[in-house]
Amino acid sequence: MDESPIKDTLYQAISQLSESRIQKELSSGNKGKIVAEILLKCLPEISKIDGDEYENFGMFAESLTHYLLTNALIPSQRKIKKDDVSIDVVIPDVRTLNSAPKNSLILYFAKTSDKTSIIKSLEKIQSVQPHKENIFVIMKTKMEIPYKTYAVDSTAGFVTILDDIDVFFASRPQSKFKIFRT
Repeated sequence: MDESPIKDTLYQAISQLSESRIQKELSSGNKGKIVAEILLKCLPEISKIDGDEYENFGMFAESLTHYLLTNALIPSQRKIKKDDVSIDVVIPDVRTLNSAPKNSLILYFAKTSDKTSIIKSLEKIQSVQPHKENIFVIMKTKMEIPYKTYAVDSTAGFVTILDDIDVFFASRPQSKFKIFRT
């Protein structure tokens, strides 16, 4: 089994908060509150982990987002390739991205501080998701780029991602999502 201090930190915080409490908060509309609590527990520890801080925060954000999407019952696919473009997360799935890109979201986790590299990756992603507003960028620190961004190092930024995903899909026809557990 792979050992990852980043995932260990995340799952230690999840254990301390309890999965049942997290699920309860997600289903009762307190998504931002519980995400903020997880961030407050994890970010100081993530900052101490050896390695590139932007890569560490990106990997943490990706792990946390995957956990949240799974627990909120939001269908998604991770780590896929479409037309030689690597996609971190597509919601709901690649089939929807192919047939109706307007009804799908792509989440991109920036694991660098190099703005040129980030923009280049986003331009590739935009070749498979032509609706720029349907590309969400998650990064360590807010950067001025022409995409919807979520800063992980700010509890005011990343905490809204589930709400924004919920709003996005609520406005789509034939929403087949059961967004939260009951």
